[in-house]
Amino acid sequence: MVETQAHQAVIVPCPGWQQQAEQLAAKLGLQLARPENRYPLILRYCDTGLELVKNDDPSLAGPVRVDFTSGSYTFRRRCQKRELLIRAVGVKADTPLDILDGTGGLGRDGFMLAAAGCRVHIFEREPIIAALLADGLKRARSHPKTAAICRRIQLTHGDVLEVLETMQQTGRQVDVIYLDPMFPQRKKSAKVKKEARMLQLLAPVDDSSKRLLEAALTAAAKRVVVKRPLRAPCLSPLSPSHSHNGTTIRFDVYLTGSGRQVMSVQK
Repeated sequence: MVETQAHQAVIVPCPGWQQQAEQLAAKLGLQLARPENRYPLILRYCDTGLELVKNDDPSLAGPVRVDFTSGSYTFRRRCQKRELLIRAVGVKADTPLDILDGTGGLGRDGFMLAAAGCRVHIFEREPIIAALLADGLKRARSHPKTAAICRRIQLTHGDVLEVLETMQQTGRQVDVIYLDPMFPQRKKSAKVKKEARMLQLLAPVDDSSKRLLEAALTAAAKRVVVKRPLRAPCLSPLSPSHSHNGTTIRFDVYLTGSGRQVMSVQK
């Protein structure tokens, strides 16, 4: 079930974050509540950054935050040549790419692409998710190990479909467009990640993914890359040029422009 604004609030666990919390609550149109107020879904400021917490579901216990300075990101940066994402996008050390990440989420993939030397423009349409991502990027910009990476990242809160349709009309293109549409939650699955379930409370799966791909194919000068569950069908009847398969996910690659291959319609 999607949480409505009536069930969401911003709380201030300590006085030092009062001003930031007030500004965020006003921006998002949420109530500014006391810590003891039991809203089902809350945003809270603390010393580790902005956190999203689900109060009324033990299976979702613990905060969700964006932290690009953690050990897991350090490991991914060191092993980036082995990353399927990097290969799917076609990153080359001597040719930096301009990438539009149309479905930013918590920004992990966009950050990895920037760490590989790409210039990345991330779009996220859901305001709370965008706020979490903006907070993570702000803290990463002040960290010596991630500041340079963040200089290659631009974040926009907005609907990327409108941007892509405008690009179609004007003929403007970007090298690569990356799409990671929300996966439908599998029934009776205990392995669905907590973060993914939390995000689905805010941004449910919708039917715009096919339109996103169609618009992206026109706006991408080199390729469109779509992240999918390994066994899931393609995003549209159009077959990808090729795919990079992992153990649980795959990246479908649709070549465009001068590198375009003939893409058949799936039967």
